[in-house]
Amino acid sequence: MGSKRSSTKLISASLIALVTVFGSCYYDKYESLYGVTKCDTTNVGYSNVISPIIQRDCAGCHSGSGASAGIQLYDYTSVKTYMSSNKMRLLGSVKWDGTASNMPKGGNKWSNCNINSMQSWVNQGMKP
Repeated sequence: MGSKRSSTKLISASLIALVTVFGSCYYDKYESLYGVTKCDTTNVGYSNVISPIIQRDCAGCHSGSGASAGIQLYDYTSVKTYMSSNKMRLLGSVKWDGTASNMPKGGNKWSNCNINSMQSWVNQGMKP
């Protein structure tokens, strides 16, 4: 009879442990917490969309007298000037499509939204 009681206690304790362990796991989905971030590329300007991306991912290496590969990307004029003659190279760099060196060097690939924003900015005439 003692064996049956021990067995019942062991099973009960095991069930409580399983419920505690698996019941405590909770995975939030980003979309549920913060909503889905929509990528609006209908009115992309340099100052409102492109500049923050460039400042975060490009200007650190591509500005000043020691600009990497001599490519200046630090303000509207320098980015527009470079894009006017090298847009496929820059777009290939951020798309990581094999047509140019992947950028940012040593960093992560841009989000699809950032890539699409850059493409839209070019297609919309590279507005300030």
